[in-house]
Amino acid sequence: MAQEDQEYRQAIINRLRERNRRDVLPFKEIIQQNNRLLDSVAQLKSDNLKISVENEQLRTAISTGVGGGKDSTAAQLAIAALEKKLLAQQEELTSLHKRKGENSQLIVDLNLKMEKQQQIIASKEQSLAEQKNTNASLKAEVQMLKSSLEELKNLNTTLRDEYTALQLAFSALEDKLRSVQDENRRLLDRLMHYKAKDADKLNEENESFIRKRSDKLKRELEDAVREPNSSFTHHRNSSGSSIHGGAGGDAYDDSDRDTLSGDHNIETGCDAEMYGSPQDPFHTGGMGSYMKSANPTNIYMKFEAHETESHAVRWSPIERVIATGGADRKVKLWDVGKGSSEPRSVLGGSSAGINSVDFDSTGTYIIGTSNDYGARVWTVGDNRLRVSDNSKNTEAK
Repeated sequence: MAQEDQEYRQAIINRLRERNRRDVLPFKEIIQQNNRLLDSVAQLKSDNLKISVENEQLRTAISTGVGGGKDSTAAQLAIAALEKKLLAQQEELTSLHKRKGENSQLIVDLNLKMEKQQQIIASKEQSLAEQKNTNASLKAEVQMLKSSLEELKNLNTTLRDEYTALQLAFSALEDKLRSVQDENRRLLDRLMHYKAKDADKLNEENESFIRKRSDKLKRELEDAVREPNSSFTHHRNSSGSSIHGGAGGDAYDDSDRDTLSGDHNIETGCDAEMYGSPQDPFHTGGMGSYMKSANPTNIYMKFEAHETESHAVRWSPIERVIATGGADRKVKLWDVGKGSSEPRSVLGGSSAGINSVDFDSTGTYIIGTSNDYGARVWTVGDNRLRVSDNSKNTEAK
């Protein structure tokens, strides 16, 4: 506290010294000159008073006739000298009074200027006080902003740590997802391998059945050639019974019809095609017609439909457009009307590989099913997803 009082007093002294230096020093010489003039005026007034007293004494002496003629003449000369000296003193006094008036006016002007300067100084001091208050408020605001900045830095550090933790968690989940996808891909490969085995096995069974059936039919035809009357009629009746499901059919008829339902058109062919013409006694024409293959033998077109496996293909019912679905989760439409495959559009929106596609009867809509237990319907005209159903996916989970 004492130190603050000492500093306060020193500040006041410094201000007073500054004011004296600013307000007194410029007028110091004028003040000194004025003081000297005042001293001179006082001295002249005293001298004038003495001379006046002497003059009165001399006048009194002359009027009373004190002394002789010579003394009176000397007195008159002294009086004249004194009057002359008095006149000079009066002129000097007048000039001093004039100079005093000028100095007084100058002092008044300087006082007015000093008052103006003091007013300016007061306004400057007030502005300085306001600036000090503003500076104090700004310092407080800076301190508050520093504390806020420190809090934001701490928050930023916390968020950065959380982001790092989330990034690590995301990386772990991404690795887990990648491993799950790899496992899913391996399982799909195993599933496709098993499906290929099942297809090969089914094809072998179909080929074995067709071979047995052909051999049996050949034996029947040979029997019919050896016995053209009864055996031929019996063969026709037994064949008709086996085709139409009669009671007199062979032991393999029902199983044949169940297994090879796709060969229904061959079984219900005309007699001339199956048994040959009457001019062919060995009925080789019928046998040749039955053994003719209905599978395609030439490749009309070949193109890469998808980046990975292609799982499904379907023709449009109204135009020469095919739809394909693959493991890349896309359904693609291809225009094959000009003898070459031109991509028409790509239908997205599936979250798993497409395993089957199909058009409606008008060719306006296309449906696709995927490995996520969902079905989706697109419109062919604008390639937009209209319906997405994943309810089975939820039930399966």
